[in-house]
Amino acid sequence: MERDFVQVRVTELAASVREGVPIEWQGRTFSSGSLTIELDNAEASVGVLDYSSRRACVDFHVRLGFPEFAALLEGMGVDSALTQPVRALLHSEGEILDDHGFALSGACAVRPHGLFTGQKTAAAVLPGH
Repeated sequence: MERDFVQVRVTELAASVREGVPIEWQGRTFSSGSLTIELDNAEASVGVLDYSSRRACVDFHVRLGFPEFAALLEGMGVDSALTQPVRALLHSEGEILDDHGFALSGACAVRPHGLFTGQKTAAAVLPGH
């Protein structure tokens, strides 16, 4: 059986999460406010589309910004390293849809950041529509 693979490079991504997420810092829980998600162009985001099995697998290098929480921290006079976007690798897989769109989800490996320790930080993109 012949497989129909197409290698892809993602060149644009812009998303937001209006409701944000809770952030624990120095023993207190804060709201992140809205989050912004964009490609981190420091590394290529690439993947493979397997049309014979109708499956997609893509690694997105992303930057997660939290402008409202960053402004709060800046107002407190914290080190600017704490207000920078969080960099992460999102390994996603999912179905290739009839309209050639994708239903991708997967785990997100968060890179070291001043606000977060690697052992206690987790992120994921859940299946959606």
